[in-house]
Amino acid sequence: MRILVTGSKGFIAKNLLIHLGRTDGFEIAALDRKASQEDWISQLQKADIVVHLAGANRPPDQSGFQQDNADLTRFIVDELEKRKRPYKLIISSSAQVLQDNPYGKSKREAEDYIRENVRTGTAIIYRLPGAFGKWCKPNYNSVVATFCHNIAHHLPVEVRDPDFELTLVYVDDI
Repeated sequence: MRILVTGSKGFIAKNLLIHLGRTDGFEIAALDRKASQEDWISQLQKADIVVHLAGANRPPDQSGFQQDNADLTRFIVDELEKRKRPYKLIISSSAQVLQDNPYGKSKREAEDYIRENVRTGTAIIYRLPGAFGKWCKPNYNSVVATFCHNIAHHLPVEVRDPDFELTLVYVDDI
């Protein structure tokens, strides 16, 4: 069975690839944002399972949300559907889909596209809560990493809404 992991340089994907590397019975392929369109098409043609972890949560400009979340997901689904053979698509989404912000909107658009267009495959959408663990980046992809970094460096820790209940998941549990 051939598994393709997208976003291979990202926090969750790096952890997943290490885990898969210790598991027998799978041929693993990985892609990141530097891969060419030809590489994407070639790898998508061969994959039995696609674990789609690529995306943007802090792009340099707002258009990156659309491009890296919604448009990339659309491209992946379209390429998989062109094959006319079964596949499994596992995608990481976010609880942010419930928010009215550019990130949430782009993730919601990706989810909607999957629900409306996956026909020959099976799709599983995981709306992840706040993830933390190995290789998190402070002030980028984990509130836990940010809090730890700030505390260790004697920087202020900001809590905007003390009544907000934060849900977290450790990356090895994902």
